[in-house]
Amino acid sequence: MKIKRENMKDYYSFASVTELSLFLGVERTTLYHRAKVKGIDLNGTYTEEDLTALKPEKDSALGQLNTESEAEIEILKMKLKMLESEIGFKDQQLDDRKQHIETLKGSLAQAEENLSKTQTSVDQQQHLQLATLQQLDKVTSRVQRIEMADEQKKHWWQRSKKNKEESN
Repeated sequence: MKIKRENMKDYYSFASVTELSLFLGVERTTLYHRAKVKGIDLNGTYTEEDLTALKPEKDSALGQLNTESEAEIEILKMKLKMLESEIGFKDQQLDDRKQHIETLKGSLAQAEENLSKTQTSVDQQQHLQLATLQQLDKVTSRVQRIEMADEQKKHWWQRSKKNKEESN
């Protein structure tokens, strides 16, 4: 292929129809058919418009496909932005829940500390109660011994009175 420029217009020269068909990527029979339909003479020299007209139609389908692909890409970009937004929202929810968990952990630690203090206080109260009961038992024992001693004394006095009365 050779390129020639005349009057500000490019002309492309091909040595044969086979070379042109290879350049365009079409079969020779297809090339002859397109040239006949478009009214282009296959003389070896072609303008850019001639070459565009002889190019396979899949190029125009490719352009259409590119337009559809661009639309799909835009839709996918929008979906991606929506998903990124949802991820941001979910991340915020996770952060909020983590913060709530940390707050609950703090409350749990405080509750455990209070429980420990309460158990210590209950243990102290039980020890105090036990000590008080032991002292009460001691006092009760003393009182009982004193009462028994008093009883014995009473009986002694009564015995002595009886003995005096009898001796009289």
